[in-house]
Amino acid sequence: MAEIFLFVLLGASIQLNVLGNVLLPGLLILGIGTLMGRSIGWYLSTLGSNWNRRERLFLLPGNSAKATVQAAIGAIPLAQGIEGGETILAMAALSILVTAPLGAWAIPTFAPKLLEQGEVDPTKVAVARRVVILAAVDTSALANDVLTKAAELARRSDGQVIVLHVIRTVDVEGVKQLQQKTQALLADIRYRFITLEGSVSEVIVRTAQDYKVSEIVIGKRGHQPLNEVLVGSVSRAVLESSSLPVIVVENGVAE
Repeated sequence: MAEIFLFVLLGASIQLNVLGNVLLPGLLILGIGTLMGRSIGWYLSTLGSNWNRRERLFLLPGNSAKATVQAAIGAIPLAQGIEGGETILAMAALSILVTAPLGAWAIPTFAPKLLEQGEVDPTKVAVARRVVILAAVDTSALANDVLTKAAELARRSDGQVIVLHVIRTVDVEGVKQLQQKTQALLADIRYRFITLEGSVSEVIVRTAQDYKVSEIVIGKRGHQPLNEVLVGSVSRAVLESSSLPVIVVENGVAE
């Protein structure tokens, strides 16, 4: 919306006779500035990079369009009463009228000729999605390690933590202490504390699906290797039934 008003006000400020007077010299200046000045600028900017000649060459038509900045500052000299302000404004308008359609035509025209489509590196692609981490905790001392690991992951991705406690026996005081512990460890993170009843592993997996979490963080009791955890344990059951990444924490160490 702001750009619409910006260009309308710019157009209303231009005197057509001045624009006509600077048309030919203005086109010459734009040609020299675009072809020579910007070519040198792009060359220096990409010096030492792994870009090839064709990719560097595409920068010129791909970035030739100039409009918003020119429209924003073109009228300032005229508003300040600077001599030649009308000419400066006309040149700014001319650059918009010439380079905007030129860039719109040049990008789809030269891209297939100068660029090659390569494989996408998934590690360098930003995915705009909400990161939600499920921290499954009980009232044991393992809750500290699970919450700490979940907080660490959430801070890296500016994510949210769902703290899940599955109630197996009524322990009001234990749940209250767990809530206080959660508040202390996740004080700077968006989190939600929920309690549910049912089979622990099934509730964890179902909750992860319901909240569309990215990862599950869970604690593991015992000191045996992960692949030797007894069948039927919560951590083993979650690992076997969940299609999501599961981080198992034991004594502060994540596996």
